[in-house]
Amino acid sequence: MTSNENQVPEQEPTEEQDAEQTLGNKTFRIVCMTFCLAVTVLFIWVWHHQTQFNDHYRKATFLMNNGDAKQAIEAYQKAIKNKKRTLFFTKDSSVSSAYNNLGHLYANVKEYAPAVENFKKAIEIAPDNAKGHVNLTTAYLRQNLAAEAREACLRALKTFPQTAPLHYNLACAYALEDKSQKAIDSLTQAVNLNSDLKTLAQKESALKRIVSELP
Repeated sequence: MTSNENQVPEQEPTEEQDAEQTLGNKTFRIVCMTFCLAVTVLFIWVWHHQTQFNDHYRKATFLMNNGDAKQAIEAYQKAIKNKKRTLFFTKDSSVSSAYNNLGHLYANVKEYAPAVENFKKAIEIAPDNAKGHVNLTTAYLRQNLAAEAREACLRALKTFPQTAPLHYNLACAYALEDKSQKAIDSLTQAVNLNSDLKTLAQKESALKRIVSELP
């Protein structure tokens, strides 16, 4: 028997097989087109809201620098609302900055409850930024919430032991609680880290009576 006799003759594809292959190719093309369309729509969605965030953020910063707190608050809120609709919200430092600025604006108009909430959100997004913790403890102190300020300072100092304003705010909290020695100890640490804080303490109602006791 020759090799030619062992070969199996090729069969032409049937009409049914052709139809199945055509349908498979069509399905594949539809899936690819749908995927590409979805990616394009997602890109446009993210790009649009990121652009809106940038525009509102710049407007809010301009308004804040010009003393228009009410309009600045609204602009920052719009900026954050747009940022939440993108995919890059949780770890974006610009959002933490927006929350921090919102907190400052609320504090400046003596609306301390929303100020505290915004500082907390800023810390949640950027826990490694000491400024957020300083701002939060300051907001507590402005409400004479000594215990809250003390606890927040002590938590933050575990991560930022060399941050002078945290030691300063802790001294204020202890002073408000009539814990004079602890206030002196904390103020001493603050002044050792930043000597300018001694001058500030002399003007601070809670601290000026203990400044003279500094070593």
